[in-house]
This record gives sequence, structure tokens and C-alpha cells, in this order.
Amino acid sequence: MSDPHDHDHHHDHHHDHGHTHHHDHGQAHDHADGNLTETQKIGKLLQHWIKHNDDHAANYTDWAQKADSLGLTVTAERLRAAADLTQAVSREFAAAADAIND
Repeated sequence: MSDPHDHDHHHDHHHDHGHTHHHDHGQAHDHADGNLTETQKIGKLLQHWIKHNDDHAANYTDWAQKADSLGLTVTAERLRAAADLTQAVSREFAAAADAIND
């Protein structure tokens, strides 16, 4: 049985998925952020969250394929559902970012 925390996916965002994150999801990561307005910070955070969610959705899809190959059909379906929900959240973040520019 493979390690569920094995990160053999295409994920250039490195942190432990065992709930000990090495970065703060509530902060933009640019050290020049002190010069940004609050509105600009929100825009940057939204872009970061979109990428983060998209990375997770891809990971869930990868694991769904692995679950399928092991005959874990229901598990694969639930992982795909989680990926779909994660992508829906990203779409909400994108709509929120678009609203900043309106």
C-alpha cells in the first residue's frame, strides 16, 4: 500500500499535507506587500488561493486514478467529486478577483 502522503504529483508548491503547513494561507508571500493596498493584497491572495486549489484538485485527480487502478471505484468517485468542488471554489475566487476590477 502506498503512503497517502506520497507527493508524486506535479506540484511545485511544497508543504506537508498532514495539516502542518509551512506557510500561512492567509498571507500574500511577496515581501514587498508592505507597499500594497489592502485591495491589492486581496487580489494577490485570491490568485495564490486559486493556484493552491488547482494544485490540490490535480492531486486529488491523480489519486482518483490510482484508486481506480486498485479497484476502489467509490473512493475514486469521491476524490473526483472533491476535485470538482475544489475547482468550484477556485472559480469563486476568480469571480471575487474579477469583482475587484469591476
